[in-house]
Amino acid sequence: MSDESRTKTQRKLHDNLDVTGAVALGFSERTFQMLNQDAGNALKRPWHKLERGLRIGRIREFVSREKDRLNLNEEDNDLLFKLLSKALDRKILNSKASVTYDHDTEKITEIKGLVSHTTASGSTKYQIIEKKPGSTLKKRAKETPTTSSNDT
Repeated sequence: MSDESRTKTQRKLHDNLDVTGAVALGFSERTFQMLNQDAGNALKRPWHKLERGLRIGRIREFVSREKDRLNLNEEDNDLLFKLLSKALDRKILNSKASVTYDHDTEKITEIKGLVSHTTASGSTKYQIIEKKPGSTLKKRAKETPTTSSNDT
């Protein structure tokens, strides 16, 4: 062996690599089947357990149904999606109480607090009405000084 071959890193050629690179990453075919099954069941979970990306996809689908139902133009459609995605970022739409989600059909059926107004020009404006949390603290009644029976 020469000195030159000792100092260089020897590159091994992998003849048994899968096209997807899965063998190189250590995945087996069974792992792929489990991942596909999990991906298929991902939208079957309740709304509050969906990941953010899946929620965004369901919101996109809801907006497209609203566009077809109300004949919205592209500008109103974009504004509705932006409003809902901002509400999701502000954690208004994170709870299952704020969004009615049918996990069997994998569709949003209702977004509570979402109201629409049609302007005189014919465009539709949306807004989300947030419920302000009510005060749960009870005020104490002020105690009035009483005379004791021993004073007389």
